[in-house]
Amino acid sequence: MHTRVTRLYYGWIVVALAFITMMFVVGTFASSGVLFAALVSEYDWSRATTSLPFSIALVAYAATAWLAGRLFDRYGPRWLFPIGTTCLGLGLIASAYAHTPWQLCLTWGLLVGQGFNLAGFVTHSALVSLWFRRNLGVAVGLAISGASIGSLTIVPAVQYLVDQIGWRSAYTLLGWIIIVCLAPMNALWQRHHPADLGLYPDGLPPDIAASDASELEMPSTAPLTLGDALRSLPFWFLFIMAAGVGWLSNIVSVHLIAHLTDNGFSSLLAASMVGLMGLLRAGSGTVWGGLSDRFGRESMYTIGSALSLTGFTGLAMLHPQSALWMLYASILVLGLGFGVHGAVEASSIADLFHGPHLGTILGAVELGWGIGGFLGSWGGGFWYDTWGRYHGVFIVTIGVSAVGCTALWLAAPRRAKTGQKSS
Repeated sequence: MHTRVTRLYYGWIVVALAFITMMFVVGTFASSGVLFAALVSEYDWSRATTSLPFSIALVAYAATAWLAGRLFDRYGPRWLFPIGTTCLGLGLIASAYAHTPWQLCLTWGLLVGQGFNLAGFVTHSALVSLWFRRNLGVAVGLAISGASIGSLTIVPAVQYLVDQIGWRSAYTLLGWIIIVCLAPMNALWQRHHPADLGLYPDGLPPDIAASDASELEMPSTAPLTLGDALRSLPFWFLFIMAAGVGWLSNIVSVHLIAHLTDNGFSSLLAASMVGLMGLLRAGSGTVWGGLSDRFGRESMYTIGSALSLTGFTGLAMLHPQSALWMLYASILVLGLGFGVHGAVEASSIADLFHGPHLGTILGAVELGWGIGGFLGSWGGGFWYDTWGRYHGVFIVTIGVSAVGCTALWLAAPRRAKTGQKSS
C-alpha cells in the first residue's frame, strides 16, 4: 500500500473535528437542565413528568447505541455524523413547537436522543480508537473534551438566550446552527480509517506500528465480535461502570440547575456553574487520558472518581444559607475529577475489545450508560416529588458511582495492556 509522509498526522484533524462536533452535540444534550427549568417555570407539571422526555431520550439512546456502533463500523463517520447532527437539529426545532409532555417525548426523547446517539460518545470514541493506539488516552480525552467545552459554552449561552428571547426561539436557533454547520463539516472532512488516506494508526511507519501492535493489542486468533464480548465478564463489569457514569452524568445535567436554584442561587449563576464544570472537565479529561496511558486506567479512574464524588458530596450538602465559596469549591473538585470518566471508559473498552467490531461493542456497553442515565434523570425527579429535595438521591448517586469504580478494577484493562488473558 502506498504511504504518504505528512507533517501533521491526519488523525489529529479527525480529533479536532470530533472535538467540535462533540462540543455542539453533547453541549446541546447537556442543556436539558436549562429546558427542564424553563418547563417547570412555564407549566404546572410535576418534576417526574417534566423529566420524562429527557429520560426517554436516554432510554432511546441506550437501546440503540449498539446499532449506532454497528452503523459506524459499516458506513463510517462521513455518512453517520451528518445524519446524526441533522436529526439532532430537527429534534431541537420540533421541541420548540411542543406544548405537552408526550410531544416532547417524541421530539426531544426520540429525535434529539437519536442525534446524540449517532454523533455522540460511542461513534466518536470508536473513530478515535481506529486512528490511535500509542496515544489513545490522550486522543480520546481531547475528542471527548469537546463535550465539556460544550457544557462551558452552549449551556450558559442557551440559558442567556432563554432569558432574552424565550426557550422556544432559543432552541429553534440552536437547531438551525447545528444543521447548517455540523452536517456539511463532517461530510466533507471526516474520515473512517487511516488507510483511507494511505496512513497507519498514530502515523507510524509499518515496522514501528507492527512492533507496537505486539505490545498494545489484546492477543486473539480472530477479531472479537459482540457475541464474544457478551460472553466475557470484563464486558459486564464495564457495563456496570458505564451505568454508574450515566447515573452521575445525567442527574447532574438534568437536575443540578434546579437543585441550585432551589437553594437560592440564580438561574444564570447555576448555568454558569455547569459551564465552569465543563471547562474543568475539558482540561482534566485530556490529562486523565494521558496519565491513564502511562500509569494505568484503573488507578487514574479511582483517583478521578474520588475527586468527583467529593465535589458531588459538597453539592449534595448545599442549602439556602450556604456560602458561595462552598458552591465554587464543590464545582471545582467535581469538574477536575469528572473528566476521568469519558476518557478512561472509552480507552478501557478499546484496550479490551479493539478490532473491527469496536463500535458495536462500545454501543452495547453504552446501554449501561443509558440505563443508569434514565434511573438518575427520572429517579431524581421522582425523589424530589416525594421528599421535596434532592439531597437523598444525591447520596444514592455517590454509592452507585463507587460501585462503578470497583467494576472497572474487576474488568481489568491493565491485563490487556500487559498481554494477559482478561476473561
